[in-house]
Amino acid sequence: MRRVAAIAAVVVVALAAWVVLRPPRAPRATGAGDTAAVAQPRVTRRPEHPDTVLEARLEAIARSVPGRCTIAAKHLGTGAMVRVDAATPIGLMSVVKLPVAMVVLDGVDQGRWSLATPVTLLPGDMHPRGWLGDRYPRGGGPVDLHVLLTAMLTRSDNSAADALMRLVGGPRAVTAWLVRHGIDDLRVDRTERGLGNDWYGLPPGADTMGAAEEIRELRSRVPAAAHDSAARAMLLDPRDTGTADGCVHLLERLWRGDLLSAPMTDTLKAIMARCRTAPERLPGLLPRGTPVAHKTGTGGTAAGVTVAIDDVGVIRLPDGEDVAIAVLVGEPRGPVRRTERLIARVARSVFDAWSAVDSTGAAGARPPTPSP
Repeated sequence: MRRVAAIAAVVVVALAAWVVLRPPRAPRATGAGDTAAVAQPRVTRRPEHPDTVLEARLEAIARSVPGRCTIAAKHLGTGAMVRVDAATPIGLMSVVKLPVAMVVLDGVDQGRWSLATPVTLLPGDMHPRGWLGDRYPRGGGPVDLHVLLTAMLTRSDNSAADALMRLVGGPRAVTAWLVRHGIDDLRVDRTERGLGNDWYGLPPGADTMGAAEEIRELRSRVPAAAHDSAARAMLLDPRDTGTADGCVHLLERLWRGDLLSAPMTDTLKAIMARCRTAPERLPGLLPRGTPVAHKTGTGGTAAGVTVAIDDVGVIRLPDGEDVAIAVLVGEPRGPVRRTERLIARVARSVFDAWSAVDSTGAAGARPPTPSP
């Protein structure tokens, strides 16, 4: 009996040692569009501290527009942070093109393709309007991947976005990538064409592969009552939404080089710095020449209500420090221009509070560092 007990004790000790020392189980392989991605270690945010004085100022500005104004900004040098309803989900609109670009560039890092990879445009990628849609209404090409990236981010070209979304595996693949990298308060659920069809009121599956002219014709046939109902429904739709806090977290991770290689990080920063859309938003009231790398988003307007008006990006301060900022405004009523002015006021208030400017509003003695 003593021998049996001794053997049992050895077995127990051996099993305990195996449990402690065994290598971790390999993660389950997932497809490109699998949203049940392998759980990743929680990303710890860099240190931050609230700037309550600036936050109060921004709260007052946010109340000046009829709509749900959400704001987040972080000084990437000092960790100063401001939040105004920053955890409220708002329609991201074309801001989703920023994470799409990150997934594309991660594919370059992984050797799946290169910036020079030619991409043939399919009829289902094309949109009725836009830089690419006007050139290839029924698809065509091929077009270099870098050209598509630039058109998607600087011109907010929807055809380029859907071609690249298809390349990476669709909207679910983009959301899965965000989750794998610890960004869980941004979601991408539809292609640009799918989102547009929902806003116009087309039934699901009404168009999948038709060319730009065909989608324009289908949308023109939607009865006004159906379109109005669909537009109102989109105001409550949780799909393709995100928070200002999540956008700033994504921007901070990108700027610190946590998400992409150094060459791909620099590539994305450089393209964002050439954004052509909505110059009256984040850059609108900043001192002339202030570097701003950003991505805008604008929803459709029906009965005087816009789904969302957004701008997210990074502002370079006169001392060379960077500020990640996101202003997402859901359901603003009235002219788009009024909401754009609000976004510009928020950006200028952050700029003034966190940089040295003289009484004339011009940049201080140190010239702005050129944007990457």
